[in-house]
Order: sequence, then structure tokens, then C-alpha cells
Amino acid sequence: MKDMGKFENAIRDFCRARHAAARTTPQFDRKVLADAVPSKQIAQDKTPAFAGLGVRRIMMHKRLTGLTAAAIVVVAVALAISVFPGGATPAYAFSDTIKAMNKIETVYMKGEFYLQGEFECWMRFDGNPDRPTHVWLGRTGENLCKICSPDGVFGFNRRSNRVHFALRDERSKSWIPRFGSLFRDATKKAGTGNAVTIHDQLDKASGATVIAIDVNAPKRQQRFLVDPETKLPIRFETVREDDPTEMMRQTLAVRQLSEIRYNEEPPEGIFSLPKDALVVQEEVDCMVDPDSGLVADGMTREEACLELTRQACQAMIDLDQARLESLALFFRLWSNPIWEQVAQMKAAGQWVQSYEITGDPYQEGDRWYVPTEVKGPGGQTETQTVMIKFYDFDGTTHAFSIGSKEKGVVD
Repeated sequence: MKDMGKFENAIRDFCRARHAAARTTPQFDRKVLADAVPSKQIAQDKTPAFAGLGVRRIMMHKRLTGLTAAAIVVVAVALAISVFPGGATPAYAFSDTIKAMNKIETVYMKGEFYLQGEFECWMRFDGNPDRPTHVWLGRTGENLCKICSPDGVFGFNRRSNRVHFALRDERSKSWIPRFGSLFRDATKKAGTGNAVTIHDQLDKASGATVIAIDVNAPKRQQRFLVDPETKLPIRFETVREDDPTEMMRQTLAVRQLSEIRYNEEPPEGIFSLPKDALVVQEEVDCMVDPDSGLVADGMTREEACLELTRQACQAMIDLDQARLESLALFFRLWSNPIWEQVAQMKAAGQWVQSYEITGDPYQEGDRWYVPTEVKGPGGQTETQTVMIKFYDFDGTTHAFSIGSKEKGVVD
């Protein structure tokens, strides 16, 4: 009852700010409540006790005293977002939001991953808002993208027209919002006490007033911005993150979604594999393109390997981001926060100081290797046997560092 009172207070404070809306009576039937709370957590009642009850009476109803704290949070969010901003406008039931979610056909998202930086994503749905049938995922400004569809899962480089069939299917991964269960999933992660707060907020992008729902979990605070007209979330942000390195260890973890749009027609053919695409064997083969790398024409393989290693190592000492991303594919995986952190290390004298090529280039299969020793601050050294691969683009040969023998291929 103590936790219940705290959640009820959050709702009541929000309702008081909306004097006219607070006097309305949202209608919640058993089916809507069952959608928000697992049926085993709802006490049996032979009479339609929930019909016609106000927010306070529902929260304090004697039949809800057996709910767990997590279930109460779900109910609190369901009730709180049912208060429609706009004074004279009647309140809407949470079922409106559920119906809106179930009508999703396509979603466009733009946001930021903790590790991989900014991204864009198109998704198509076929009746199940918790799992898309098609996903297109790409890093903002990059040619490489990932496509998942019933026809296959593959990486595709729009610049080089190369495709690599992959095993990882993003459609069921946790980074994709389960729109049909969005608020339920968020509140399950919330803590107790003032875990959920609801307030009006000015959306800077549109200039309109939206509903802001803050969900406080033990290690982070997340905020959903909900459009009062469509009843759909339009933004998502992480307000507080106690341990961002934990999130960066995940393959894909979303820090924020700056834009969410619904039911727009995606660009034509975005989920399809071009018929003339060149199928390659390794994922790294999709990352290369004719606009980058070292042009190796007129050099022997040994000469090109040495020159590529010299240029890449010097670019690392100088922290030349553009040159590093062109020559060494590993650096294409760094997000802006990582580049900023490394820039601070360089300014403090804690970055790479020098390098030395310690052996002759040698070949193993279709890869070449150059033994190298990188020297850091205080005389610390690290062996990096640079791994190099050659690619042909329209009659021109390009060399790329695709990883190292110690750490493997950049995939």
C-alpha cells in the first residue's frame, strides 16, 4: 500500500495540473486492464467493479491490493497517460494507445547507439507491433547497411553494390522497440518509490506540448515523449545513465531516439537485395569501397603493405580521423564519444607516440601481414601484426587494413 500511494501521488499531481481533464472519468474495462497487467496478478471479482471508476478509486480498489509493485507501476502508467492534455478535451482510455500501436504498418527511427553512434532504421510490420517483418538499419552518412526480411538477412554496401549474407537477424533483438509492449516493458525495469512520473513538456522539434513519461530504473532514467493526438511515442531519451560502459559492451544498445515516425511509405526497394549485387564471403568485404583505402596500382604487394602500414600508423599518431577511417576499417566502428575521449587522451600525452615496423610483409592465403610495434606513453609497447587485404574496383587495386593477427578481422 505504501508503494501504491507513491504511484497514486504521481498520477494525482499530474491530474491536478490538468484541472478540466482531472474531472473527467476514464473508462477502463477488464480487457484493457488485462492487457496492461498479467491476468494472474488480477484478483478475481464477480462484479464489473472497474467500470466507471475514477483514477483514485481504481488504484485504491480493494481487489488490487494483491498486485505486485511492478504491476502497479504498469497500471500507474496506463492510467496516467490516459489524461489527455488540453483541458476541455475528454480523457481517452489506454485502449486508444493500444489500438494505435496495433495499427502500425511502418516505422522510421533516427537515433544513437551507445557504441556505434548515430543510425537510421526503417521497419515494416504485418499485424504484430512487437516484431517487424522487415528491418533496414544503417549508420547515418554511411554506405553500409543491414537488411533483415523474410527473403534473407544480409549486409549491403550501397556504394560498392556488395552483399554478404549474415546469421544475425535484427528483427528479434532487444534494441528494437516492442511497440505493442513499449510501456509495459519499460515499467518492468523501473524501481520502486517515484519510479514513474508524468508531466507536460514542450517538444523543441515541433514547438507543441507533449506528454513526458519518466521511468526511473536502478541504473538509468529514461523518458518517453508521447504525441497527445496520435497517442504514439515520438521521442525517447536516456536522461541519466550511471554506467554507460555497461551499455557499450552490448552489440547494439540504444541511447536515444531523436525521431520516430509512423505509417509512411519506405523508400522503394529498401528491403530488397539488388539483383546485380556482388555476393562476398566475409562481412568485412562489404565494408570496403572505391572511395577509400590505399590505391596500390604500380606497387608490389610488399610495397603496398609497407606504405599502408606507415600511413595508417602515422594517422593514428596524428589522430587523423578521416585518414584512419579510410585506411583501417576498425576505426569506422568508433562513435563520436570514443573519438572525443581519445582526443582528450592525446591532449594529455596518453596516446600513441611512435611505431616501428619490425619485420617484412608476408602472405597467408588472401591476406597479408606486417609485424609492427606501437609505442605508447612511458615507453609502453604493443605488438600489432597489421592484417591487410587487397580489393579490385573497376580495374583499380585498393589495400585496406582489415584488423590485426592479435585481435582478428574487423567484423
